[in-house]
Amino acid sequence: MILDCYQCSSCYFEDKERSSRIDPATISSTQPRMAFRNVLLIFVCIELYDDKQELKQAADEFELLSGLIGKRPIVLCPNVHLSIDKAPEKQAVWMIAELERMLVDRGYDVHCLSFGYHKKYGMECTGNVGSVVGRRFYGSEQKQFLRLLTRLGICPPDSLPEQMPSWAKLLTERLLKVLGSRSQTYRIAKEMLQEQLDATGYSELWTCMLFEGERQPVDDYLSALYEIIEDYRDVRVHRAMNLSVPGFSNAARFLFRKYPEAIESGRLRIYNSQVSDIEFLLTRGAVLLAFPQIPRKAGSHAGEISFGIYCKDDDFSKNLIQWYRTFLVDARFGWIRTESELDTTINELEEEAFQDKSGDEHKHER
Repeated sequence: MILDCYQCSSCYFEDKERSSRIDPATISSTQPRMAFRNVLLIFVCIELYDDKQELKQAADEFELLSGLIGKRPIVLCPNVHLSIDKAPEKQAVWMIAELERMLVDRGYDVHCLSFGYHKKYGMECTGNVGSVVGRRFYGSEQKQFLRLLTRLGICPPDSLPEQMPSWAKLLTERLLKVLGSRSQTYRIAKEMLQEQLDATGYSELWTCMLFEGERQPVDDYLSALYEIIEDYRDVRVHRAMNLSVPGFSNAARFLFRKYPEAIESGRLRIYNSQVSDIEFLLTRGAVLLAFPQIPRKAGSHAGEISFGIYCKDDDFSKNLIQWYRTFLVDARFGWIRTESELDTTINELEEEAFQDKSGDEHKHER
């Protein structure tokens, strides 16, 4: 569950049109233009596998916020765009209604806005920058891992934790640590890279466009990666990049031209990745999965990192190496060994994107 909270001196909402992308049966009745003053405005997104545990955490969070800014009316506004792991509409409608009930039972004056409409709205916030508060409630490590498996198509959206594949259950028994902030995620990534520089003898590094969407500290990360390629000849670097995104295809061409010897010797191996909404860093002893703050837009990178999942365990990492090869690397193209192979791959992906776009436009015309 994701909550974006705003301390508003005033705000208004007006339903414009029904969404065409969700189950019509879940769309609520239209509401007239509604205006509020001196409220706590909450944009709420229910995620896969959220249940009463997350609802209670959210209600407890409102108690803490009330202690800081004073108790005031709450406006709940559904917003499915806050998470790429959004729950099915029926689950979201029920959960939001249950959250409203729990808050009313705790003595809050709650206004719940309509579900399933594009809205025109405006708001004015009081206080300082701290008047804008974001919260994400992760649930158990199993839930987080199950969301990832669902996103990759390994589990259907209505799976339960006990229905995970047997190999995945073994992985969840390892110590998974949720990194609840960007700074924690960066720190772990830097530590993992430094371990490669400090290692003696043969080592290997698997990456998937890690931190490419960041303004900073992407330069620090790439500098460290380039240092490994240039100065540590006993480290093999696997680099999976979504080559259908122009920024990544250009970055891949840059690597071929900057490090031809490393490419030719196999110390730097480039792949196409069909995954575009997670970031990934793997060594023989640790794994880091990092997730974007907002869903990826078509033709772009994943965006700023919001949180990560980290595990330092040799057995876990060995299992994830095969997972990297199976789920992150595009098997159609495999290891791209030459710049001509890279150009062919990029051209094929561009043609696929053009055909998909033409097909969508044709459907729209019909």
